[in-house]
Amino acid sequence: MSTHPIEDSDRDEPLFPMPPLTEQALRVAVRSLDLSAAVRFEEEFHRAWQEAVQTDSTVPMHTFLHRWGVFVALRRYPERARRLHELEAAVAEAPSIEDARRASAEIGKLLDAARREVAA
Repeated sequence: MSTHPIEDSDRDEPLFPMPPLTEQALRVAVRSLDLSAAVRFEEEFHRAWQEAVQTDSTVPMHTFLHRWGVFVALRRYPERARRLHELEAAVAEAPSIEDARRASAEIGKLLDAARREVAA
């Protein structure tokens, strides 16, 4: 496993500004980042919409928008996206539980940074 430290590097410029947490803005962003994820986005959008209608609650839609906002925040920075992919592979191929935990902890830091972006 590579041991590059996590940094919110100023050198890693985003591909585009963080979009607002709306269905349409996130749809465009997801589609521009990952076409296979765009399919999942649509499937999850329809499930969240159905659940919102059935439960008469906006919570499923808010949860959906937040989840995909984090997805976009993680991947709109090329270096962050590259590091996430590297760490996911490191977890999957870890020779020891300690190595897997270290990589997982670093993924957690990336997720925290993305969540802060979404909350801003």
